[in-house]
Amino acid sequence: MRSVWRGILGVCFLGGFVWAGSDEAIERIGFGSCYKPEKSTEIWSAVKKFEPQLWLWLGDNFYNDWVDGKYVRFNDDPKAFAKGYDSLRQSQGMAALQKLMPDRVMATWDDHDFGKNDAGKEYARKEEARKAFVAFWGSPDRADGVYSAKDWGPAGKCVRVIMLDLRYQRDPLPKKGEPKSSGDMLGELQWKWLKEELSKPGADLVLIGSSVQFVAEMHRFEKWANFPKCKARMLKLIHDTGARGVIFLSGDRHNGEISCQKGSEAGYPIYDFTSSGLTEVSSIREEENPDRIGSLVNGQNFGVIQINWSLADPMITGELRRPDGDQGESVSFPLSQLAPRKP
Repeated sequence: MRSVWRGILGVCFLGGFVWAGSDEAIERIGFGSCYKPEKSTEIWSAVKKFEPQLWLWLGDNFYNDWVDGKYVRFNDDPKAFAKGYDSLRQSQGMAALQKLMPDRVMATWDDHDFGKNDAGKEYARKEEARKAFVAFWGSPDRADGVYSAKDWGPAGKCVRVIMLDLRYQRDPLPKKGEPKSSGDMLGELQWKWLKEELSKPGADLVLIGSSVQFVAEMHRFEKWANFPKCKARMLKLIHDTGARGVIFLSGDRHNGEISCQKGSEAGYPIYDFTSSGLTEVSSIREEENPDRIGSLVNGQNFGVIQINWSLADPMITGELRRPDGDQGESVSFPLSQLAPRKP
């Protein structure tokens, strides 16, 4: 994949940058979503100042359904995905992250870079979208989606990153006025793979990249709560596999927030850090979310996970940061909090 990325960006990523060995502990992780590559933003200066060791793209990494500044219901341009990824390739964001490419970047997609607003498995161009994603990001070439996982860091300080695909096999959303769907978001092959990833030993912290929000339930937009059986299955899977240290990272909303489901069926609190957007912002200034910690973060933002491995009980800090680098919202907790209570 490294040679692919060198060709994409036209630079030598290793020049002037000292790469640590594979046993380097990951302490600083950045993430974000909802990015129109044609837009300039100061947020990338703040990202570079943070100096992430790992960056996660959580979807809507470009907007296939926006053409010449206007929304289109269906982009039928045969070169639409090539144009979208070319725009991303040449973007300010990619330039800011060039020292991390290709080894320290992971990605999934959401509806707009998948190709169509709120689309799932019914989307007519989904296979074109999948092939374009794999070619650009160098992700595993799976027939049923673009999900991936990788472990980072040495034993005792291992971060497992799992990037889900919530588009390629997702059942249609319930229509307005219909009850919430009993359908699925992942597809059985991805569920089987996810069970294997959560069951693997060795991970001290598990970050699950979910393009849409996992915890928040009361807003009218896309979320896991639109598929309650699917959400319940995820919590049960975390519990049944004994996976500890699971945190969700999400995007999509054009607002940021930190949510925590305290009485979860996973057996411990489930945090969801929502960072959105890198360029796109919502006109919604407030909405109900009883699981929110702090306030809704309006305006451009990117997410940060910091891990203090030097403590006997490592401390996890999650933040949402603004373009000037100031903190929007933040929460810290010991890693031991993310483990099932003993009977």
